[in-house]
Order: sequence, then structure tokens, then C-alpha cells
Amino acid sequence: MSLTGGMFNLLEGIYVKSDRECDVDITFSPTPDGKQQNDCRDLITAYLSKPDLPKGKKIAERLATHTDGRSGLGLLFLIAGKIGREHKILLSRFPTDSAIYVDESPNTLSVQFLERVFMKSKTSYKAVVYQHASLQGGFWSGRAIDRQLNSLSGEPSNYWISDFLQSDFTTTPAMGTRRLAIAIRDAAKKSPLLIKQELTAAGTLANGLGGQRLSIYDFGNRMGLSPAAKAALAAELKSSAAAQEIFQFDMGTYKNLVAFKSVELNNGALLTADTERFDKVFQQEPVDGSKDEVKFVTKGKVVDEKFKTAR
Repeated sequence: MSLTGGMFNLLEGIYVKSDRECDVDITFSPTPDGKQQNDCRDLITAYLSKPDLPKGKKIAERLATHTDGRSGLGLLFLIAGKIGREHKILLSRFPTDSAIYVDESPNTLSVQFLERVFMKSKTSYKAVVYQHASLQGGFWSGRAIDRQLNSLSGEPSNYWISDFLQSDFTTTPAMGTRRLAIAIRDAAKKSPLLIKQELTAAGTLANGLGGQRLSIYDFGNRMGLSPAAKAALAAELKSSAAAQEIFQFDMGTYKNLVAFKSVELNNGALLTADTERFDKVFQQEPVDGSKDEVKFVTKGKVVDEKFKTAR
């Protein structure tokens, strides 16, 4: 490809901005028996050791094998360079309807950037970037972005991360979910009543997130938390980076940590129920003539009675 013109400018921009825009940490998975070997990583490091068309074709063939049917025809670009002593490579996939024209002849592949075409999806692409000084010991971790998402979740496509790159998100489902659950629980304990109510409501709605990929930052936005509630959550994290890490929400881990919701009234009553069912078990009604008082109503068959210690 010519190192001038619109196509080069587009790809150079993605390469330069990749350190900032690729913000989902991923790691190549080892073999099922735990051996530190990964087929996709092997193809990438082989290409970096001596970039040529046959090695690049093997990477493209792997992508073709693992692309799901929804993605349609696409183009894969490999952009390799060096920053000081470190090798850097960007893999980027574009859909063919994004104003990229391919004219295939028996001996050559001519790719042109059609600037006269309306670029409705010029920013629609997937990319992953890897950078390390050692081709032997490095290149186990990278960062990804998926600008072809149609969902609100913001997670890269499964075929791109899990199948093609044979990788997983660096933060495991259990680890990320545990971090979120503890942040909600501990922030609610320390916060004023209004913030506490926001967080407990969000914690209840979190039961519908099973299997979805998100960050703690995404969680606050999805639940419509106020700036004060978001700040209370962030204060429970060890670093601001922890709020940005993508993980898959694990319902089992979450329920183990936020299993029950309790409401304490100033008359000494303590109402407790399963977090997911609390609002169904207790119906809340306003008290006429009062701005602060509420009445909780419930009914059921007595199955047990017991005393509890003060702690």
C-alpha cells in the first residue's frame, strides 16, 4: 500500500491513536492443559519477526475461519512498527461497506480509499494493539476496541476476542463482579440516606446483568446514578483504572456478596429479604401528611422465629 493518500492517513491515525483508544485489556489464553502457548500469538510474533505477505495471510485466514456470520465480508489490516526498542503491531478489521474499495485481479489486490463516497462508517472498525520489546517472552497482553458495536454494552464481539485472538478479558468475571459488589455494599454502608437508597436500588437492578460485559464506570451510567453516588462507588476502589476495567458480570458471585437487602426504620423495625425480591416481598406506601414516613406492607405464612445477636 502507498504510504500517502487517504487510506494511509486513515490507518496511520488508527495506529497512532491506538494507545489511547484501545482501552479493553485482554490476555492471550494458554492451552487447556495450562501450557504457555497460543496459536494466534504465535502467528502474530512470527509476522513481527519478519513481516511478509504469507505470514500476514495466515493471520487473515485465521480471522476468516473464526468470523461469525453476522459480520459479513471484511478487510484485515496489519500495521507493524517500532517505538524505541519495542515492537508494536495493530490488527484492524473494517467492514467492506465502509467506503473501502477492493479490486482483485489475478496477481494483485488494489485497495483504494474512496474519498468521494459518503463515509457513513469510516470509524466502524475493530482493532487490537500489542507492544513489547521481546517477541519470545512478551506479547501476551494487549488492548482492544470494537467500534462496530450495535449494543449498549460496549464489549468487543466474542468472535473477535475469544475465537480469533484466542484471548480473554484480563479481569475475570468473578474478580470484576466481586469488586463491583463490594463497592456497592461498602459505599451504601457509609453514604447518607439518599445516596444509600440510590446504591441499593442499583444493586437490586444489577440482578438483570448476568452474562453482560461492563465496567464499574459503565454500571454507574447504566443505572443512572447521580455524580455523588458514582463518587461514593469510586471511593471504594483502589484506583481510577479499576473503574474502567471490563469484566463479565457473574450472577453467582454477585448473589454471594449482595444476597439480602435490609431496610431499618426509626421505630426499630428491620426488614430483610432476598435482594432481587425485596420490592416484591415488601410493598412501600407513603404515609399521608408526612414527607419522610413510609409504610411497608407484606404478608406470608410464619415458618420460623428466632433471636439474633446485636452484631
